[in-house]
Amino acid sequence: MLAQARHIRTRLLQIADGLLFMLALTLAYWLRATFPWLGLPELETFEKYLWLVPLVGVLGPLVLASQGFYDPPRIPSRLVVILRVLRSGAFLVFGLILLIFFARMQFARSVVILVGVFGGLFVYARHELIGWLETSRLVHGQVRRRVLWIGLPDENTRLRQSLTASELAALENVADFDPRARPATELSPLLHEHSINLVVVSLAGVERQLLEPLVAACEREGVEVLLRPGLLTASPYRLVAEEFGGEPVFYYRAQAAEPWHLFVKQVLDYLLAAVLLVASAPLWAFLALAVKLTSAGPVLYRQPRAGLNGRPFTMLKFRSMRRDAAQHQAELAAHNEMRGPVFKVAADPRVTPLGHFLRRFSLDELPQLWNVLRGEMSLVGPRPLPIEEVKRFADDAHRRRLSVKPGLTCLWQISGRNDISDFDDWVRLDLAYIDQWSLWLDLKILFATIPVALLGRGGR
Repeated sequence: MLAQARHIRTRLLQIADGLLFMLALTLAYWLRATFPWLGLPELETFEKYLWLVPLVGVLGPLVLASQGFYDPPRIPSRLVVILRVLRSGAFLVFGLILLIFFARMQFARSVVILVGVFGGLFVYARHELIGWLETSRLVHGQVRRRVLWIGLPDENTRLRQSLTASELAALENVADFDPRARPATELSPLLHEHSINLVVVSLAGVERQLLEPLVAACEREGVEVLLRPGLLTASPYRLVAEEFGGEPVFYYRAQAAEPWHLFVKQVLDYLLAAVLLVASAPLWAFLALAVKLTSAGPVLYRQPRAGLNGRPFTMLKFRSMRRDAAQHQAELAAHNEMRGPVFKVAADPRVTPLGHFLRRFSLDELPQLWNVLRGEMSLVGPRPLPIEEVKRFADDAHRRRLSVKPGLTCLWQISGRNDISDFDDWVRLDLAYIDQWSLWLDLKILFATIPVALLGRGGR
């Protein structure tokens, strides 16, 4: 299915699902009000619930989207759909209960729970109904696109084999046209004879002068054309069509995340960092005084680190080592416990007694909230490495961890931290974070960091 058509279809389904959640709330209130259960108290009038109706209409589809409910599956599975609906219903109920609690409003929790139950049932029933309609003969014959494939036979076959089941179901393969074996004058009769309404042109291995008259013929007759460049990319979800210099171009993003999701992440970084800075101000003063009184040297340690795409920035930490630590690092090279370009020593003699405590509970990292406010770091992201260690990367693929902003915490931080002794394992966790990134993943990492920091797991 073409991306634009899929986008329109998804928006329509989200609107339908929003209406179904609104219906679910209405039904939940009616059942609870009409048939009191187990002697529960009488409900307030429905007018008190009216503001919740549009809210669940918006939140329902958003939660479903966050669980990947609207993503086209490579392998269709009812079990996957059911699990996504169940998770979405549970998250919606939990979110509504939290909202009502913090807003200090009196609502029947049974109504809220029934919203998740009925909404999930309605959405799954809608999903099954749409699926049945799309595969029925009556609808199927009207919506399928009659496709003519232009390109080398091997390329056309390879492209058809890569299509998903939903894409194949939306297409009716009519004929192949090899521009190297057939003249351009034979294209128009094929378009007329088979009533073609989509032409897929594979550019791979075909000279430009052979394709131009074919595309011009399609444009002249009003037949839609899909151009396939034949570029092999790691992830199709990172490739988008853009306009540059007045010409159509393909833009390959560094990660699959949607730009507006990344914008929300940036806004949350600024807001949470500001709140945490204000809330931790007394702790800052105490730690700064403790560092100053227990060892000679500055309170803050400043070091150039590699930021986004390797751009240097000055990272801040509460100093946990002697002030001459950098001059003695070479003496400890033989004791490095990390395989790869990174330097890690468990019993580092340069660390001060207070520094051991600060490092164990990650308190030395607090000043990096200022780096987050400056836009140099994020709350969640791969940990920034010193410039010299980045220069020693043996594999250029490791630099992909620099394709996002470095963070205060990450998967490595909650998966063992200093207990991980191979840099390849560290990078593997960072790349998994980049490839699977979502706002929900950031939230889970932030919550998981709290017990890790409080209990000092893996810190030293």
